[in-house]
Amino acid sequence: MIPQVLAFITTYRCNFSCDHCSVTAGPDRREVLAADVMQRAIEQTYALPSIRVIVFTGGEPTLYPDLLQEGIKLAHEKGFVTRLVTNAWWAQTPEKAYRFLQDFRAAGLAELNISYDDFHAAYLGAFGGEQNVLNAVRAATDLDMSVLVGAVLYPGAKIRSGYLRRFFKDAGIQQEIKFLEDFVFPLGRARQKLPAYFFPSGMEKRERGGCQEAGHTLTILPDGKALFCCGHIINSEAQAILTVDSLASGASLPEIVGRMQRNVFYWWLHLEGPEAVLAELGVEKKFYRGCEACFYLGTACQEKLRTLAERKEKIFARWEVKKVGLPA
Repeated sequence: MIPQVLAFITTYRCNFSCDHCSVTAGPDRREVLAADVMQRAIEQTYALPSIRVIVFTGGEPTLYPDLLQEGIKLAHEKGFVTRLVTNAWWAQTPEKAYRFLQDFRAAGLAELNISYDDFHAAYLGAFGGEQNVLNAVRAATDLDMSVLVGAVLYPGAKIRSGYLRRFFKDAGIQQEIKFLEDFVFPLGRARQKLPAYFFPSGMEKRERGGCQEAGHTLTILPDGKALFCCGHIINSEAQAILTVDSLASGASLPEIVGRMQRNVFYWWLHLEGPEAVLAELGVEKKFYRGCEACFYLGTACQEKLRTLAERKEKIFARWEVKKVGLPA
Protein backbone atom coordinates (compact mmCIF):
# COMPACT_ATOMS: atom_id res chain seq x y z
CA MET A 1 0.00 0.00 0.00
CA ILE A 2 2.52 2.53 -1.25
CA PRO A 3 0.99 5.63 -2.90
CA GLN A 4 2.15 6.26 -6.45
CA VAL A 5 -0.41 8.85 -7.55
CA LEU A 6 -1.67 12.05 -5.93
CA ALA A 7 -5.07 13.14 -7.27
CA PHE A 8 -6.63 16.54 -6.68
CA ILE A 9 -10.40 16.74 -6.91
CA THR A 10 -9.96 20.43 -7.62
CA THR A 11 -13.71 21.14 -7.63
CA TYR A 12 -17.14 19.51 -7.68
CA ARG A 13 -18.33 22.21 -10.05
CA CYS A 14 -18.94 21.02 -13.61
CA ASN A 15 -20.70 22.46 -16.65
CA PHE A 16 -22.22 19.00 -17.26
CA SER A 17 -24.73 17.14 -15.07
CA CYS A 18 -24.18 13.60 -16.33
CA ASP A 19 -26.64 11.05 -14.97
CA HIS A 20 -23.88 8.57 -14.15
CA CYS A 21 -21.77 10.95 -12.03
CA SER A 22 -20.91 9.17 -8.79
CA VAL A 23 -19.56 12.33 -7.14
CA THR A 24 -22.67 14.37 -8.10
CA ALA A 25 -20.71 17.16 -9.79
CA GLY A 26 -22.69 19.87 -11.58
CA PRO A 27 -23.16 23.57 -12.43
CA ASP A 28 -24.61 24.42 -9.01
CA ARG A 29 -21.63 23.14 -7.04
CA ARG A 30 -19.14 25.77 -5.89
CA GLU A 31 -16.58 23.85 -3.83
CA VAL A 32 -13.04 24.49 -5.02
CA LEU A 33 -9.66 23.56 -3.56
CA ALA A 34 -7.78 26.45 -1.98
CA ALA A 35 -4.62 27.40 -3.87
CA ASP A 36 -2.47 27.36 -0.73
CA VAL A 37 -3.63 23.84 0.17
CA MET A 38 -2.79 22.62 -3.34
CA GLN A 39 0.61 24.29 -3.23
CA ARG A 40 1.44 22.85 0.18
CA ALA A 41 0.36 19.36 -0.89
CA ILE A 42 2.54 19.43 -4.01
CA GLU A 43 5.56 20.69 -2.10
CA GLN A 44 5.10 18.03 0.58
CA THR A 45 4.62 15.30 -2.03
CA TYR A 46 8.21 15.95 -3.07
CA ALA A 47 9.18 14.23 0.20
CA LEU A 48 7.32 11.07 -0.89
CA PRO A 49 9.54 9.43 -3.52
CA SER A 50 6.98 6.74 -4.39
CA ILE A 51 4.58 9.32 -5.90
CA ARG A 52 5.46 10.13 -9.49
CA VAL A 53 2.15 11.30 -10.99
CA ILE A 54 -0.10 14.20 -9.97
CA VAL A 55 -3.63 14.26 -11.41
CA PHE A 56 -5.96 17.26 -11.64
CA THR A 57 -9.59 16.23 -11.95
CA GLY A 58 -13.07 17.16 -10.72
CA GLY A 59 -15.80 18.10 -11.50
CA GLU A 60 -14.36 20.01 -14.40
CA PRO A 61 -11.00 21.44 -13.32
CA THR A 62 -10.64 23.66 -16.41
CA LEU A 63 -13.39 25.92 -15.04
CA TYR A 64 -10.62 27.29 -12.79
CA PRO A 65 -7.78 27.73 -15.30
CA ASP A 66 -5.57 29.95 -13.13
CA LEU A 67 -5.64 27.49 -10.22
CA LEU A 68 -5.08 24.60 -12.59
CA GLN A 69 -2.16 26.22 -14.38
CA GLU A 70 -0.53 27.15 -11.07
CA GLY A 71 -0.80 23.57 -9.81
CA ILE A 72 0.49 22.04 -13.04
CA LYS A 73 3.44 24.43 -13.13
CA LEU A 74 4.52 23.71 -9.57
CA ALA A 75 4.08 19.96 -9.97
CA HIS A 76 6.13 20.01 -13.17
CA GLU A 77 8.87 22.07 -11.53
CA LYS A 78 9.05 19.47 -8.76
CA GLY A 79 9.58 16.74 -11.35
CA PHE A 80 6.16 15.06 -11.31
CA VAL A 81 4.30 13.73 -14.34
CA THR A 82 1.11 15.82 -14.62
CA ARG A 83 -2.27 14.64 -15.85
CA LEU A 84 -5.47 16.59 -16.58
CA VAL A 85 -8.93 14.96 -16.70
CA THR A 86 -11.50 16.99 -18.65
CA ASN A 87 -14.71 16.80 -20.67
CA ALA A 88 -13.20 18.88 -23.55
CA TRP A 89 -15.93 21.55 -23.51
CA TRP A 90 -13.24 24.13 -24.37
CA ALA A 91 -12.28 22.54 -27.72
CA GLN A 92 -15.02 24.00 -29.97
CA THR A 93 -12.59 24.61 -32.85
CA PRO A 94 -9.08 23.32 -33.63
CA GLU A 95 -7.70 26.81 -32.99
CA LYS A 96 -9.44 27.18 -29.63
CA ALA A 97 -8.33 23.72 -28.55
CA TYR A 98 -4.71 24.41 -29.42
CA ARG A 99 -4.64 27.84 -27.74
CA PHE A 100 -6.30 26.43 -24.63
CA LEU A 101 -3.87 23.53 -24.24
CA GLN A 102 -0.82 25.55 -25.24
CA ASP A 103 -0.72 27.41 -21.93
CA PHE A 104 -1.08 24.22 -19.92
CA ARG A 105 1.57 22.48 -21.98
CA ALA A 106 3.93 25.42 -21.38
CA ALA A 107 3.23 25.02 -17.66
CA GLY A 108 4.27 21.38 -17.85
CA LEU A 109 1.14 19.32 -18.60
CA ALA A 110 2.20 15.88 -19.86
CA GLU A 111 -1.01 13.86 -20.15
CA LEU A 112 -4.55 14.71 -21.27
CA ASN A 113 -7.41 12.42 -20.23
CA ILE A 114 -10.73 13.11 -21.97
CA SER A 115 -13.98 11.74 -20.55
CA TYR A 116 -16.32 10.91 -23.42
CA ASP A 117 -19.18 8.44 -23.58
CA ASP A 118 -22.96 8.42 -24.07
CA PHE A 119 -23.44 10.33 -20.82
CA HIS A 120 -20.98 13.10 -21.68
CA ALA A 121 -22.20 13.30 -25.28
CA ALA A 122 -25.60 14.47 -24.07
CA TYR A 123 -23.98 17.63 -22.67
CA LEU A 124 -21.02 18.11 -24.97
CA GLY A 125 -23.42 18.87 -27.83
CA ALA A 126 -24.08 22.30 -26.33
CA PHE A 127 -20.38 23.14 -26.78
CA GLY A 128 -19.75 21.62 -30.20
CA GLY A 129 -20.29 17.90 -29.79
CA GLU A 130 -18.06 15.03 -30.80
CA GLN A 131 -15.87 17.31 -32.88
CA ASN A 132 -14.61 18.76 -29.59
CA VAL A 133 -13.04 15.43 -28.72
CA LEU A 134 -11.33 15.30 -32.09
CA ASN A 135 -10.08 18.88 -31.75
CA ALA A 136 -8.75 18.22 -28.24
CA VAL A 137 -6.96 15.03 -29.27
CA ARG A 138 -5.34 16.66 -32.29
CA ALA A 139 -4.20 19.66 -30.26
CA ALA A 140 -2.78 17.47 -27.50
CA THR A 141 -0.87 15.23 -29.90
CA ASP A 142 0.42 18.27 -31.81
CA LEU A 143 1.74 19.54 -28.49
CA ASP A 144 3.41 16.18 -27.82
CA MET A 145 1.16 15.18 -24.94
CA SER A 146 0.03 11.66 -24.11
CA VAL A 147 -3.71 11.19 -24.65
CA LEU A 148 -6.23 8.84 -23.08
CA VAL A 149 -9.98 8.78 -23.72
CA GLY A 150 -12.14 7.21 -21.03
CA ALA A 151 -15.66 5.90 -21.53
CA VAL A 152 -18.21 4.75 -18.96
CA LEU A 153 -20.22 1.76 -20.15
CA TYR A 154 -23.69 0.36 -19.60
CA PRO A 155 -25.75 -2.24 -21.51
CA GLY A 156 -26.50 -0.84 -24.96
CA ALA A 157 -24.00 2.01 -24.79
CA LYS A 158 -22.89 3.26 -28.21
CA ILE A 159 -19.65 5.03 -27.33
CA ARG A 160 -17.08 2.42 -26.40
CA SER A 161 -13.38 2.01 -27.10
CA GLY A 162 -14.09 0.30 -30.43
CA TYR A 163 -16.32 3.16 -31.55
CA LEU A 164 -13.68 5.69 -30.52
CA ARG A 165 -10.89 3.84 -32.31
CA ARG A 166 -12.89 3.90 -35.56
CA PHE A 167 -13.76 7.54 -35.00
CA PHE A 168 -10.12 8.58 -34.68
CA LYS A 169 -9.01 6.33 -37.52
CA ASP A 170 -11.64 7.80 -39.86
CA ALA A 171 -10.43 11.28 -38.87
CA GLY A 172 -6.90 10.37 -39.91
CA ILE A 173 -5.31 10.46 -36.46
CA GLN A 174 -2.28 8.18 -36.55
CA GLN A 175 -0.80 8.93 -33.13
CA GLU A 176 -1.21 6.41 -30.33
CA ILE A 177 -4.32 7.05 -28.23
CA LYS A 178 -4.99 5.03 -25.09
CA PHE A 179 -8.49 4.01 -24.07
CA LEU A 180 -10.02 3.19 -20.72
CA GLU A 181 -13.44 1.64 -20.10
CA ASP A 182 -15.22 1.69 -16.77
CA PHE A 183 -18.69 0.71 -15.62
CA VAL A 184 -21.49 2.75 -14.11
CA PHE A 185 -21.59 2.57 -10.33
CA PRO A 186 -24.88 2.88 -8.37
CA LEU A 187 -23.62 5.78 -6.27
CA GLY A 188 -24.06 9.55 -6.33
CA ARG A 189 -26.37 10.84 -9.06
CA ALA A 190 -26.32 7.44 -10.74
CA ARG A 191 -27.92 5.90 -7.67
CA GLN A 192 -30.80 8.38 -7.90
CA LYS A 193 -31.40 8.60 -11.64
CA LEU A 194 -30.41 5.42 -13.48
CA PRO A 195 -32.61 2.33 -13.85
CA ALA A 196 -31.57 -1.03 -12.46
CA TYR A 197 -30.68 -2.53 -15.85
CA PHE A 198 -27.67 -0.19 -16.03
CA PHE A 199 -26.14 -2.36 -13.31
CA PRO A 200 -26.11 -5.90 -14.74
CA SER A 201 -26.47 -8.93 -12.51
CA GLY A 202 -24.11 -11.88 -12.36
CA MET A 203 -22.19 -10.94 -9.24
CA GLU A 204 -21.26 -14.60 -8.74
CA LYS A 205 -18.95 -14.24 -11.75
CA ARG A 206 -17.23 -11.15 -10.38
CA GLU A 207 -13.77 -11.73 -9.01
CA ARG A 208 -13.66 -10.50 -5.45
CA GLY A 209 -10.61 -9.51 -3.51
CA GLY A 210 -8.55 -6.58 -2.38
CA CYS A 211 -8.83 -3.10 -3.84
CA GLN A 212 -5.43 -2.40 -5.36
CA GLU A 213 -6.36 1.24 -6.01
CA ALA A 214 -6.84 1.81 -2.29
CA GLY A 215 -3.60 3.27 -1.07
CA HIS A 216 -2.15 3.38 -4.60
CA THR A 217 -3.83 6.75 -5.15
CA LEU A 218 -4.03 9.42 -2.47
CA THR A 219 -6.89 11.83 -3.16
CA ILE A 220 -7.24 15.41 -1.95
CA LEU A 221 -10.82 16.75 -1.88
CA PRO A 222 -11.82 20.41 -2.36
CA ASP A 223 -12.13 20.86 1.42
CA GLY A 224 -8.58 19.57 1.95
CA LYS A 225 -9.44 16.10 3.23
CA ALA A 226 -7.00 13.36 2.25
CA LEU A 227 -8.47 9.98 1.34
CA PHE A 228 -6.66 6.73 0.62
CA CYS A 229 -9.09 6.04 -2.22
CA CYS A 230 -9.79 7.44 -5.68
CA GLY A 231 -13.08 5.62 -6.14
CA HIS A 232 -16.76 6.31 -6.41
CA ILE A 233 -17.56 6.79 -2.73
CA ILE A 234 -15.23 9.73 -2.05
CA ASN A 235 -18.14 12.19 -2.07
CA SER A 236 -20.73 10.08 -0.29
CA GLU A 237 -21.98 9.41 3.21
CA ALA A 238 -19.32 6.70 3.46
CA GLN A 239 -16.50 9.19 3.01
CA ALA A 240 -15.53 9.09 6.69
CA ILE A 241 -14.17 5.54 6.62
CA LEU A 242 -11.72 6.50 3.85
CA THR A 243 -10.59 9.85 5.27
CA VAL A 244 -7.13 9.71 6.78
CA ASP A 245 -6.81 13.38 7.80
CA SER A 246 -7.14 16.90 6.42
CA LEU A 247 -4.49 19.18 4.96
CA ALA A 248 -6.71 22.10 5.91
CA SER A 249 -6.28 21.18 9.58
CA GLY A 250 -2.51 21.45 9.30
CA ALA A 251 -1.56 17.80 8.86
CA SER A 252 1.29 17.20 6.42
CA LEU A 253 1.08 14.77 3.53
CA PRO A 254 3.98 12.58 4.78
CA GLU A 255 2.21 12.36 8.16
CA ILE A 256 -1.03 11.40 6.43
CA VAL A 257 0.69 8.68 4.41
CA GLY A 258 2.36 7.37 7.56
CA ARG A 259 -0.98 7.14 9.32
CA MET A 260 -2.50 5.38 6.34
CA GLN A 261 0.28 2.80 6.26
CA ARG A 262 -0.09 2.05 9.97
CA ASN A 263 -3.85 1.54 9.70
CA VAL A 264 -4.61 -2.17 9.60
CA PHE A 265 -8.20 -1.51 8.51
CA TYR A 266 -6.88 0.15 5.35
CA TRP A 267 -4.54 -2.76 4.77
CA TRP A 268 -7.51 -5.09 5.10
CA LEU A 269 -9.44 -3.18 2.45
CA HIS A 270 -6.38 -3.05 0.21
CA LEU A 271 -5.45 -6.73 0.45
CA GLU A 272 -8.80 -8.48 0.89
CA GLY A 273 -11.44 -5.89 0.04
CA PRO A 274 -14.53 -4.51 1.78
CA GLU A 275 -16.48 -7.74 1.38
CA ALA A 276 -13.94 -9.52 3.58
CA VAL A 277 -14.55 -6.93 6.28
CA LEU A 278 -18.31 -7.30 5.84
CA ALA A 279 -18.00 -11.07 6.20
CA GLU A 280 -16.17 -10.51 9.50
CA LEU A 281 -19.14 -8.39 10.56
CA GLY A 282 -21.54 -11.17 9.66
CA VAL A 283 -22.98 -9.37 6.63
CA GLU A 284 -23.90 -11.69 3.74
CA LYS A 285 -24.93 -9.55 0.79
CA LYS A 286 -24.10 -9.42 -2.91
CA PHE A 287 -22.75 -6.24 -4.44
CA TYR A 288 -22.44 -4.97 -7.99
CA ARG A 289 -18.86 -3.76 -7.50
CA GLY A 290 -16.36 -3.33 -4.69
CA CYS A 291 -17.09 0.39 -4.41
CA GLU A 292 -20.72 -0.40 -3.62
CA ALA A 293 -19.59 -2.85 -0.93
CA CYS A 294 -17.37 -0.14 0.56
CA PHE A 295 -20.30 2.30 0.47
CA TYR A 296 -22.45 -0.21 2.36
CA LEU A 297 -19.65 -0.76 4.85
CA GLY A 298 -19.38 2.98 5.52
CA THR A 299 -23.11 3.63 5.81
CA ALA A 300 -25.29 0.71 6.88
CA CYS A 301 -22.51 -0.85 8.96
CA GLN A 302 -21.25 2.12 10.95
CA GLU A 303 -22.42 0.71 14.28
CA LYS A 304 -20.98 -2.71 13.49
CA LEU A 305 -17.69 -1.09 12.55
CA ARG A 306 -17.57 0.51 15.99
CA THR A 307 -18.05 -2.94 17.52
CA LEU A 308 -15.24 -4.21 15.35
CA ALA A 309 -13.02 -1.39 16.56
CA GLU A 310 -13.60 -2.43 20.16
CA ARG A 311 -12.06 -5.84 19.48
CA LYS A 312 -9.67 -4.79 16.75
CA GLU A 313 -6.52 -5.94 18.54
CA LYS A 314 -7.68 -9.54 18.68
CA ILE A 315 -9.13 -9.52 15.18
CA PHE A 316 -6.22 -7.78 13.53
CA ALA A 317 -3.64 -9.91 15.34
CA ARG A 318 -5.37 -13.01 14.00
CA TRP A 319 -5.58 -11.49 10.53
CA GLU A 320 -1.99 -10.25 10.41
CA VAL A 321 -0.52 -13.72 10.82
CA LYS A 322 -1.80 -14.46 7.30
CA LYS A 323 0.06 -11.48 5.83
CA VAL A 324 3.68 -10.52 5.38
CA GLY A 325 5.37 -7.22 4.82
CA LEU A 326 3.00 -5.06 6.87
CA PRO A 327 4.56 -2.14 8.73
CA ALA A 328 5.08 -2.57 12.45
